[in-house]
Order: sequence, then structure tokens, then C-alpha cells
Amino acid sequence: MFFRELFRSLLSANLFVTGIILTIASVLLFYGSIYLFNYTNLGKRLGFLVTGAATFGWMSITSLLFVIYAPRGPKPDNIEGLNAFEIRVIPITFLLVSVVLFLVFLVALHQFEEAQEEAVAG
Repeated sequence: MFFRELFRSLLSANLFVTGIILTIASVLLFYGSIYLFNYTNLGKRLGFLVTGAATFGWMSITSLLFVIYAPRGPKPDNIEGLNAFEIRVIPITFLLVSVVLFLVFLVALHQFEEAQEEAVAG
């Protein structure tokens, strides 16, 4: 009972903090469950590399789709807003970062496979 009231007061105090806490919790829950599944089937290192590559590959595809199909529609004449490029600045940055991290995980997967082949052969 005490914890319920404590969490209600903490989460309703500031919506910005509530949003950050819920975002972090949802990311940890979603990617953590995928990692746990891969960890039990592939092992610690390979599970981490596969989860990372899949996550950042998915983020690359999602951000690319947002860059291509950003929100459009008739723009009201009396409202000043962002132009077509300014809407895409954050998704383009997200795309570049996620592509770089995707490539880093692919290189790490390749090195892991080579190390496994050398261990079996030698």
C-alpha cells in the first residue's frame, strides 16, 4: 500500500520524469526479453551480438522509413513551422547512428565467427 502511493506521487509529480522513466523501463523490458531469449539459445556473447545487430538493423529501417515518408499534408498559411528538411534532421541523425552501430555489430559478429572457426580448427 505504501509503495503504491509512493510511486503514484513520484510519477504524477513531473510528467517529463515520468516519460523518461517509462521509456527506459520499456526499452529495458523489450530488448532485455529479446536478449534473454537469445542468451538462453545462443550463449552470452553471440546472443548479445545478434540482439544488438537485430536491434540496430530494425532501428535503421524504421528511421529510413521516417526520413522517406515524414509527416506530410496541407500546411496552414498562417502558421510558421518547420520545413521539410528540418522535420527530417533528427531522423537522419538517428539513421546515421543506427547504421554505424549496426555495422559495428556486424563486424563484431564476423570477428566472433572467425574466432570460433580458429578455435575449432586449431
